[in-house]
Amino acid sequence: MLSLRSDETLVIVVRRHWWTLLAPTVILFFFLALPGALTTFLPQEWPSAPALASPIFKFAAAIYFLTLLLFSFLLWMEYYLDVWIVTTLRIIDIDQKSLFHRVVSEIPLSRIQNVTIDINGIIETFLKFGDVTVETAGELGNFTAVAVPLPYAIKDAILEHVHSTTEQERPAVTTNYH
Repeated sequence: MLSLRSDETLVIVVRRHWWTLLAPTVILFFFLALPGALTTFLPQEWPSAPALASPIFKFAAAIYFLTLLLFSFLLWMEYYLDVWIVTTLRIIDIDQKSLFHRVVSEIPLSRIQNVTIDINGIIETFLKFGDVTVETAGELGNFTAVAVPLPYAIKDAILEHVHSTTEQERPAVTTNYH
């Protein structure tokens, strides 16, 4: 899928913080428990309800649980495949938009002008996650990694390699005094 160049090494791979999965997971477990609650309380409240052992009910339950399984798969896929890869030469931003839509962008470290961290709120402060935005020179625009863990460490890793690449590209200055 992605191969590194011969002169670069992997620095860090960044995914979203686990906190971003919490709300969808709670909703998923609610919908998983809903049929059990309905089959427990529905016959008591509505005695003339259709039989729960009917083939139509079993088919509807199978479709319902397959839909929940598909939702959980898509949730995990989006979490796992949305990634920032920082190397010694570039940042690769892989953005998984949907099941069959992926956008891959890269920026050379030499084009980075600024790295901004945005930690917003008490939960992000205590769990140590936030947004990291890389501002670039030219028309490349900004790259933002949303809700990533340890944003200060990511910023420091990026800036350390930005400074080392710009020092390597800068010609040596010699002064001759006669």
